[in-house]
Parts: sequence; C-alpha cells; structure tokens
Amino acid sequence: MNEFKRAIAFLLCVTVVVGFSGGLSAAGETASDDSSANASANASAEAITTEATTTAVDIATSIDATTEASSDATTEAATTEAKPTIKWKNKTESIKAGKSYTFKAVVTGSDDDIKYSVSNTNVATINETSGKLKAKKVGKVTVTAKAGKLTVTVEVTVKAKKIICLDPGHSGSVAKGTEPIGPGSKTMKAKDNSGTCGNYTHVPEYKLTLTVAKKLRTTLISRGYKVVMTRNDNKKSISCIKRAKVANNAKANAYLRIHADSIGSSAVRGMSMHYASTSNPYIGKKYGAANKKLSAAIKKGFVKATGSKVRGGGLNARNDLTGNNWAYCPTTLIEMGFMSNPTEDKLMQTAAYQKKMVKGMADGFDIYFGYK
Repeated sequence: MNEFKRAIAFLLCVTVVVGFSGGLSAAGETASDDSSANASANASAEAITTEATTTAVDIATSIDATTEASSDATTEAATTEAKPTIKWKNKTESIKAGKSYTFKAVVTGSDDDIKYSVSNTNVATINETSGKLKAKKVGKVTVTAKAGKLTVTVEVTVKAKKIICLDPGHSGSVAKGTEPIGPGSKTMKAKDNSGTCGNYTHVPEYKLTLTVAKKLRTTLISRGYKVVMTRNDNKKSISCIKRAKVANNAKANAYLRIHADSIGSSAVRGMSMHYASTSNPYIGKKYGAANKKLSAAIKKGFVKATGSKVRGGGLNARNDLTGNNWAYCPTTLIEMGFMSNPTEDKLMQTAAYQKKMVKGMADGFDIYFGYK
C-alpha cells in the first residue's frame, strides 16, 4: 500500500512539473534575445516548479492520511465485530418457591458452551446445561451464565408460595375469662384451658404442641412457605380469638391448630380433624368447603406418613370451636393422637414419630395447595 501511494505522488509531481515546464519553454523561446527576460523566466520557472512539487507532495500526503484513516477505521470495525459477548435472552427477577423457570443466555463471537449456576443452592437449584431453575424457599439468589471468560448475572428473589399460620394448642399460662364463640354470638366460652397431659409420659399437651409446631415451621419454610406462629413459648397466655386474629392479620392462606386428644378410656386411639362446615353460621358460607378440603388433605398426608389409626371417619364438622369460628381463612384443627392411650402417648414424644407427624402435615399442605 505504501509503494502504491508513493507511485501516485511521483506521477502527480511529474505531471505537474512537466506541464509547467512546457509552458515556460515556450515563453523562453519568445524572449531568447532578451537576457533579462531569460533571467526572469528562469526564476519564474524555478518558483513554479517548486510550487508544483509542493502541491504534488501535499496531494500525496492527503492521500496517505485518508488511506491510513480508512485503514484504521476498517481495523477498528473488524475488531469490534469480532469481540465476543454474552447476554440474557430469557430471565426473571422474581419467582415463587416451588415453581420452576428456564433461564437462557446467548453468546456471539465464541464457541464456548454456556454453563449456569446459582449462588445459594439452599434457596434455589439450577441445571448446569439447560438453565432450568427450581425455587426452593424464600430468599435471594444470583443466577450466573458463563461461557469461557464471559459472564452475565441476574439477582432473583424467591417469594413465599403461601402463608401458613400455626397455632400450638393451649399454653403454660392460661388466658382467663370468656369470649364469644363466634362473631356476633351471645354464646360465651372459656378463652382457653390448660389442655390435657400424657397419662404415661406426664408431658403437658401445650409442650408437645409447641415442640411439634416448631419442627413443622422449619419443614414448611424449607419447602418455600412463609410461616406465622400464634405463640413461640409456653409463657404467653392467648385466647382463641386472639390466636385466630394472628392468622387474620397475617393474611394467612391456611390456619392449622395443633392439638392432642384425651378421653376416659385408655383404649381409644387415632388422629382426627375438626373444621367449621358450610352450615357454620359465622364463616361457613365463605370458608366451609375450603375448611373441609384442607382437613382432608392434612389427614391424607398425616396418615400416609405416620401409619396412624383414624378415629371414626377422621373428618368432623363442628361449629362450637371459637378458634375456628373467628378465622377468616381455610382453617382446621388436628388431634394428633390420644395422650390417654399408652401407645400413642409414648409414640408422640419420640423424635422419630414427631418427624413423621411433621412430614405428614407438611405433605397435607402441599396436597391442599396443589404442590403434591
């Protein structure tokens, strides 16, 4: 390219000089007898030749600069086009626990395979090659797509799939007095009572229910639920209405009241569910059907996980339970077994059986909400 430019400059120079020289020769011949005219003509020729040469050089320099600029622009464009990039084609910044989403990144200018990863596998997992993410529990996680040295990231918020309120029945401190059995009712009932006690283990019901509720909370959170508790210790006295209001204020999608049963006969055993039916005068029309559906789901999960016997049909429609009547969401009460029965009393105190009960109730929620 440089040799070509030099040739162009030379030809321009020769052309210009020859042209000017020809004109000057003709002038010289006309004034050959005049020595002063000759001197003047020679000076003019020299000046014109110099100017012509300068003009040719300037033209060559301009060509050189233009060519170099064009070459630089072409090189820069080629470099820009060749630079590899990675970007998201499919992404989301929010997903509910229990749901899946497939992320997709695209690469240009590189043959490297794309691999996907997440910053916290406790919150979500992702398939390394397909990019399919499964949200596990509430939290934040960074999703990364990597191809060679190229990376692109996005922060994803995993939201709770549902809100569940758990009510560990009774308490070590009993709420005193009475309260209406339902909204607008003139029928009064004790705000709470001390509950029963294991006839053989001598463990109070309120201790058992709190132990199980805390374990159930942990399991539900691990499955992506948000959990609210009506109490977290055995020192708090709280009435049945106030317990229901905890669920209402939390805008719970489901409310489970956890209890254990007792009766005069030590032979009686088995789990059971108690709910406000469609005939309930307080909340039956709005929640009666959902209450029964929730009760059936938890019963199914509980029995399958524990192998527990079922007392009667296991589903009991009742309109006399204050805690059920004041709850403005699908609600049910579980009697996990009889503390008056030696087998069930001892069984419910073991960590192994508690694990089964917890799994069963958690499975019941998954069944109810359609996750299982």
